[in-house]
Amino acid sequence: MNRPLTWLMLATHVPASGAGGGIVRYTVGLARALDARPDVEVSVLAEPAARPFFTDLLGDPRRVHVVPAAPTPVRSLAERAGVLPAFHRDVDVVHGTKHLLPRWGRGRRVLTVHDMLPLDRPHEFGTLKRRLLTGPYLASVRQAETVVCVSAATRERLVHHVPSVADRTAVVPLAASPALLSADPVPVPALVGREFAVVVGDPSPRKNLGFLVDLWPEVVRRRPGAVLAVVGPPSWGPTRTGQEHSRLVARGDLAALGFLSDAELRWCYENATVVLCPSLAEGFGLPAAEALALGAPLITSEDPALREVAGPGAVHVPGTDAAGWAEAVVTAFAAPRVPRRAPERVRSWDDVALETLRTVVPTAR
Repeated sequence: MNRPLTWLMLATHVPASGAGGGIVRYTVGLARALDARPDVEVSVLAEPAARPFFTDLLGDPRRVHVVPAAPTPVRSLAERAGVLPAFHRDVDVVHGTKHLLPRWGRGRRVLTVHDMLPLDRPHEFGTLKRRLLTGPYLASVRQAETVVCVSAATRERLVHHVPSVADRTAVVPLAASPALLSADPVPVPALVGREFAVVVGDPSPRKNLGFLVDLWPEVVRRRPGAVLAVVGPPSWGPTRTGQEHSRLVARGDLAALGFLSDAELRWCYENATVVLCPSLAEGFGLPAAEALALGAPLITSEDPALREVAGPGAVHVPGTDAAGWAEAVVTAFAAPRVPRRAPERVRSWDDVALETLRTVVPTAR
């Protein structure tokens, strides 16, 4: 192919800031890396508020197609129906980066599957969201010509639910955010001079934050002064922060930090005694990848995706073993401090872009 491959990404979940959780980081990181390639021309479907961000990222306002302002369910139905003008343009690839593909439209259909949580853990989704999401999600999976899974663990769950797509799937692991890795660390005042562990994620039940919070008094009993630093947004659904949360905050043993900038988050990773990932169910586990990329000690649950991402670079403890977690955390706090070294070769979004491109065009280089 002599001309660049034209690639339309569905990115209506990306906010005006371009910052957010794992799927937002995925969409922005992949768009930037694909657009840096001379053989790909990226355009996006975005919300009106995100138009300036994507215009800066892509350098051309004509490649940012804006959806009409509407509530999320209405917008999602319009995306799935394929009635938006962007879907009727001549493009080579239409890429659903979060759950949905248009039923109609031009271009090869590529869908990224981050997890199968709507089917594996439906109780964590409200009734309306389950009804509006699950059916279109499965239909999009079945209609995709190429399905990109972010981990082998996610591919296994996908094939369990939809065996017919097995021969159309490829595993393309994610990478730590380049904005995080290139940021100049900025100290978090609440943690300066303190000995702390950091956990990154929202307080939804699967993230298992409440479990970690409720075992923390045992950590403090054995390691006085140890602080649990909690980073992340509020949950979009059911929330479990743990019965000990308020008491730990009042005593100064827990720092609820909310959203942090990339510069602050990098400082946390680089200065934490240990990074904790107790999640019960992940599609990939970006905090684990970020911790390893920055050379931080890491403890994760035995969730298959986290074991896949972290491998021998972490200590793995079952996500229901409170005594095991307390012991692992105290051991990490008691370990001698040694200079930290990040891996010589860190997976990049250029790697993710190339591998994604090769799932669509096997001859790509």
